[in-house]
Amino acid sequence: MKPQLLGLLAWFFMPEVLAHNTMGILLVNQTATPEWLYVRDVMGPNYEDEIFPWGQYHKTIPQMDVHHPDITCGRKAFAAAANTSTADVIAGSEVGFRVSWDAYGPGGEFYHRGPAQIYLSRAPGDDVENYRGDGDWFKIAVAGPKDNNSWLLSGEGDFNFSIPLTTPPGKYLMRIEQFWPTDLYNYSQWFVNCAHVNIMGEGGGSPAGFARFPGTYEIDDPGIRLPGNQMVLGSVKVEDMRLLEYKPPGPAVWAG
Repeated sequence: MKPQLLGLLAWFFMPEVLAHNTMGILLVNQTATPEWLYVRDVMGPNYEDEIFPWGQYHKTIPQMDVHHPDITCGRKAFAAAANTSTADVIAGSEVGFRVSWDAYGPGGEFYHRGPAQIYLSRAPGDDVENYRGDGDWFKIAVAGPKDNNSWLLSGEGDFNFSIPLTTPPGKYLMRIEQFWPTDLYNYSQWFVNCAHVNIMGEGGGSPAGFARFPGTYEIDDPGIRLPGNQMVLGSVKVEDMRLLEYKPPGPAVWAG
């Protein structure tokens, strides 16, 4: 076998490449809710839910096309929308997502070294069960670098954040994207899930900085395709790492 092919195969089968995850558990004030109760269920790339032999591993397979409609809420997520319940959450309170399955089984952690971002999109007419997520999204949270050499979510299984206090009340899709940015062209890997939430509170805020999914991201955007000194698995020396210079894709966080 040619050395170049051997090298490519060795890279592909590195733990970082094979380690995937899905986030099927909504957290409300650090309390876990039942899996896939408030989060739209997803399918594997071949939609073989009933015959796949490894539990829910097929739901953890990353998406790699930022232009595909499944980047909105996950593969075939809209098929589960009508059967997804809506969680009541208070503006200003803490919510989150938990990894429900990773490459090694139930539970686990965010294995891919990279950021996570949270977006909200108001369902037209508050009909979240029939909303495809094809409207405007605004960003409310980012988990980025911890320091120049590591990410905040590395080794973690939960991502907790707060709903902005002045978020207008109503029913929303709440979207988590956790992804592995690389310095390779068109090789970012995306793990996306959406929860149904009914946000309650006084409101008064005007969300700004909207995005669309798909539509906002491009494969070579800063924050998706990285320079070498922001690659945790790259060849740059530790002392030359500049992960704190990382700028995530999309609009700025709306804090309310």
